[in-house]
Amino acid sequence: MNREIRPMHTRAAFILLVAAFGSGCALVDPSASNEQSVHTAVTSTDQAVQQFLAGRDLDPIEGAWEHDQSAFEFVIARNDFDVAPGYDYVGVMTLPDQSSWKQGDIKVLLRKTGEENVYDGVWMTRFKSRRPMTFVFENRNLIQANFVSNDGNTYFLRIRRVHPRFASN
Repeated sequence: MNREIRPMHTRAAFILLVAAFGSGCALVDPSASNEQSVHTAVTSTDQAVQQFLAGRDLDPIEGAWEHDQSAFEFVIARNDFDVAPGYDYVGVMTLPDQSSWKQGDIKVLLRKTGEENVYDGVWMTRFKSRRPMTFVFENRNLIQANFVSNDGNTYFLRIRRVHPRFASN
């Protein structure tokens, strides 16, 4: 009787493992979901600012931003795109730096926390894998985040505002 039960348990464990692995892949690979792009034409940072931000009251974090190394630009706007449920803001790529990225691709997802200038979020790496991070809105022109990489080292990410610019605090 034990021989009959053991294969059933093994089979059930295998099915659960495959199901967990399959659902985990969808969470790690943004191309497996509708969160990869906002499904709208984005041709430049200026055009995205006009399309997503012009003519309305902006939350402090909304605007055009560039990576600290000035390698690429993106616009952070309220999540009115019908993508990434549960996130308050979406960062849409406007000036990509690599051929794997296209204008309109989602670079960052942000969710408000209980702290005024702190956001939980997901940063899409250069290979478009999702890296969970906590983002700190240091001042009106700077967002910082840090993360521990697979190699165990801590890395810092800084994002500087391109538009609208504010006087230093």
